[in-house]
Amino acid sequence: MTSLLRIFWLEVTALVRSWTAAILLALSLGWMFAAKRLLVTDSTAEGAREMLVRYGLGGVFALLVVSVLATATGSIASEREAKRLQLTQVRPVSPFAIAWGKFLALSAVAAAVLAIPCATLVCSSEFSGLRCSHVYRPQMESPAEEAVKMYDVFMADPETPPEAKKAKKSVVLRLLEQRAKDNYQTVGTNETAVWAFPGLHDWAAANADVDLSVRLKFSNDFDMRDDVRGTLAADGFVGVVSNITQTAIIVPLFRGECAAERDVVAFRNDGRAPVMLRPRQDVELLVPADSFAWNLLRSYVVMVSVLAFVAAFGIFLGAGLSRPVALFTAIVMLAVSEMSPSVVEQYPDQLETDRVDRIGLAMTRLVERGTKSVSSLSPLSSLAEGDCVERGDVADTFALDFIVLPLALCLLSGILIRRKQEQ
Repeated sequence: MTSLLRIFWLEVTALVRSWTAAILLALSLGWMFAAKRLLVTDSTAEGAREMLVRYGLGGVFALLVVSVLATATGSIASEREAKRLQLTQVRPVSPFAIAWGKFLALSAVAAAVLAIPCATLVCSSEFSGLRCSHVYRPQMESPAEEAVKMYDVFMADPETPPEAKKAKKSVVLRLLEQRAKDNYQTVGTNETAVWAFPGLHDWAAANADVDLSVRLKFSNDFDMRDDVRGTLAADGFVGVVSNITQTAIIVPLFRGECAAERDVVAFRNDGRAPVMLRPRQDVELLVPADSFAWNLLRSYVVMVSVLAFVAAFGIFLGAGLSRPVALFTAIVMLAVSEMSPSVVEQYPDQLETDRVDRIGLAMTRLVERGTKSVSSLSPLSSLAEGDCVERGDVADTFALDFIVLPLALCLLSGILIRRKQEQ
């Protein structure tokens, strides 16, 4: 434990003396200050807040990810090349203590730097009094379950392309699953769409003083803007929809007389044209939660956890590779991990592509699954939209990205350090 603390303190001291921490802090505060004046908004207070969180704080987070990754890859590799690592191990200090101490130091400095921009948001009058909301989506069968049910019908359809009929079942199921995620529901004039929200009736009875909201995003056949008019009804709640399509709108629901069934939200289209939406993505029930400050704190824990994983991964690469190779590998992995979700979503499977493209898609899916715990965990979108970052997700993220994965990577780093020394 003593050697671990010494490594930790030496690394923190090195980051401070090299001005790395001070430069990162200055750049972070400078960007937060400049973002308020440089970012173009829609001239509303809500738009300004969203842009400041999404791109102001998001820019700071991106800067820290790249900086921590670059510093971590050189933390061990540069000491090994300068022959200082051998002197450290003479004391003696275990290779695991070296890796874990450096990991904790990088994580602590990154957390301290990130805390300052977050504090500026909490202290800003623009965010005072704001509250976040729990987000619930309709209960529906999963896209994978729907894909299995659609498979036989799809294969028997004479309009199904021959390439799809010759493809492997797993490939077709992936295509059908993606189709299920993007499946639109059309609500014609004077028609009513109903979505199930189990437990809504009991919640409404237990929280008589709390009103709800529904967030919707409409479209139409021609992908053009048009008036949308209708009513929303839930268990003892009612709301009026009057807006323009292709815009995410939040409709407040108030307690009143309504004819909705139990545990459902119903939308009646009173407009002159049919409207479309994707129930799995475009229908959300919003339940008031706690303040913006608490939501920012949960988001901060998630971001620190991601930064910790990045630090551990960079140390692992630096333990086995030279600094230039480790840095190049880290940057490539970071870029691929950020791009792979979009690639997989847009090109779930291309049946008419050649073997090279199919191999590339398979590798992209593999990277996407392997880095999903990092690439999909940035809470900035939820924070910017006022959605609650749930405590369960925060706990899972912290346990996985701050404890389990870094522990495994530091153990592997210790093995690599020992083998490099033996060579």
